[in-house]
Amino acid sequence: MPGETVYDADTWPVVACSGRLPELRDWLRANGVDPSDVPVHEDITVEPLTLDGTGRVIRFTAYLRNAAGRLYLDEATGDAAREERIVPLVVDPPPQRREKENDR
Repeated sequence: MPGETVYDADTWPVVACSGRLPELRDWLRANGVDPSDVPVHEDITVEPLTLDGTGRVIRFTAYLRNAAGRLYLDEATGDAAREERIVPLVVDPPPQRREKENDR
């Protein structure tokens, strides 16, 4: 069972100017992800957790923050520090919002 792209960073202008943005944010929150920690220029995918496809996870990139909520600086790039994260999929994304993989 291959992963599916729920949010394709290339579609940000469309997402930002439509009803998709609040739905994407609500879906992230429902899965325990703070939308303000997710960069808009990175894809969000849902992937199988095991080879037999039981259980799925959300894979995304997140900004790193200190205890005060401020972003850490990546000294190598001069940008906000980021890391890849995986969280259990608790709430499925709305089917109409599954973009990249289903639009091909």
